[in-house]
Amino acid sequence: MADEGKNSYLGLRRYIVIILCAAAAIPLGLIGGTIYYQYRNSISERVTTQLTSIVREHKEAIEKFLQEVTSAMRVVTQLKTLNDLRNRDVLQKVFDSLQREYDHAFEDLGVIDAQGNHLAYIGPYDLLGKNYRGAAWFKETMEKEVFISDVFLGFRQVPHFIAAVKKGKGREAWILRATINAARFSSLVENVRLGRTGEAFIVSSEGFYQTQSRIGNRIMERAPPGSFDLTDFAGVKFWEVMGKNGRKVLRAKTWMKNGHWLLIVQQDDDDAFSELYATRNRAIAVFIFGALVIGMVTFLTTRLLVRKIERIDREKNILDEQLIQSSKLASIGELSAGIAHEINNPLAIIGEEAGWMQDLLRRPGLKELEGIGEFRDSLREICQQAGRCREITHKLLSFARKMESVVKDVELNRLIEEVVSMREREASLNNIKFVKNYQKDLPLIYSDPSLLRQVFLNLINNAIDALQKGGEIKIETVLDGENPVEVKIGDTGVGIPRENLKKIFDPFFTTKAPGKGTGLGLSICHGIMEKLGGRISVTSQVGEGTVFTVYLPREH
Repeated sequence: MADEGKNSYLGLRRYIVIILCAAAAIPLGLIGGTIYYQYRNSISERVTTQLTSIVREHKEAIEKFLQEVTSAMRVVTQLKTLNDLRNRDVLQKVFDSLQREYDHAFEDLGVIDAQGNHLAYIGPYDLLGKNYRGAAWFKETMEKEVFISDVFLGFRQVPHFIAAVKKGKGREAWILRATINAARFSSLVENVRLGRTGEAFIVSSEGFYQTQSRIGNRIMERAPPGSFDLTDFAGVKFWEVMGKNGRKVLRAKTWMKNGHWLLIVQQDDDDAFSELYATRNRAIAVFIFGALVIGMVTFLTTRLLVRKIERIDREKNILDEQLIQSSKLASIGELSAGIAHEINNPLAIIGEEAGWMQDLLRRPGLKELEGIGEFRDSLREICQQAGRCREITHKLLSFARKMESVVKDVELNRLIEEVVSMREREASLNNIKFVKNYQKDLPLIYSDPSLLRQVFLNLINNAIDALQKGGEIKIETVLDGENPVEVKIGDTGVGIPRENLKKIFDPFFTTKAPGKGTGLGLSICHGIMEKLGGRISVTSQVGEGTVFTVYLPREH
């Protein structure tokens, strides 16, 4: 039963801890999750806007650069004739002017006639006399009048791209052609830096890098198949892809140069959301710390609460036992009173008749009867036993009847001394010594002195019976703060076995020899103490003695 009760309280404690932790953790988790979701959306929107804006800005810058280059070359063809530009000095001045204007973006400059012959050239290579009739760029320039190529190696095996403008028509047409520095052009996008991994680069529609990549891809290097979606679209697209290192990559892209170049700006997901993830990690740490604090407080609070419940249950069980004891005493008292009342009158008649018969035997004529002595002895025994039965019925009625209390101020030490003095002389004849230790300055208590006298007399009588021939009876009064006044009556007798301690206040329970006790004395004491608002307890060790403690309220 004890294990079941302990398991029950452990289960209750576990149940309360789980409920309280869940009640605290669920709202905290919902609030944290909602805040994280909203914050992530905000960061995601900011990253998307940032990458999209960079794509748009650099697209405008690149297209503006190419437009300015071709516009400048077209102006040259408007201001200079073919014969002027075939003059090396004039072409050199034009080349120098373009270099100053565009920060040395031009590598060379040449003039080509309608048959593809290279008529004039300023640059590091020996290109005079070369014919470009079969070159694709030459054909497109003759057809479209303005042409900008992709980056290619050419015969010089150096990445570059060309810009060419056409002047005139038919056989009189001629082309002003320039080679643009690929590194100068690449710098237009290579300076994009976002966090640790953010970069921008250009890929041709055939999948060749037109500018260098921050992660190591070189100009004219072919991108692995499937690395980029090279299908045509309008505007700017943003999406998430898995990088070759297994990390998620955020990427924005747009087509330019009439769908020949794809400008891409990208950044790793963990880099772009580093602020979010750092905040998330801090929030998780705070959440874990808060959960630990909540769990600890909940555990300690629940432990204290369950202990209080456990203590209240113990007190309730004690009260229940006292209630059962009181009910039992009341039932037995009613039964005893009925029995005592029914047999009291017959006993009185028996006693009176026996006494009358004793009076008859004193008459002169009967004194000489044979066996009159034995007859007198029998009558005497009948009178004694009838008297003993009346004493028992009297105690039973005293136990059962409702006693009217006369409550008044009681000087407890003096009352106890009066009771002791009643029994001290008889006890001394049996070599029993009283050891008295009265509390000095004991305040008056408000109680019924006659009932208290009955209780103390009964306890002292029991102590004398326990000692029989020799020993000590210790009587002590104690006052400790605001606690009830205690009266301890102990003896050095044989003691009470453990199995009998719970029974000694039961009516008719006695360990005395038949005819030596009725078993009602302690029951009456127990009832009196309840009536007076006090209580009585007992401690005993076999062979060492017994101590009864009476607790009396100061006011009743």
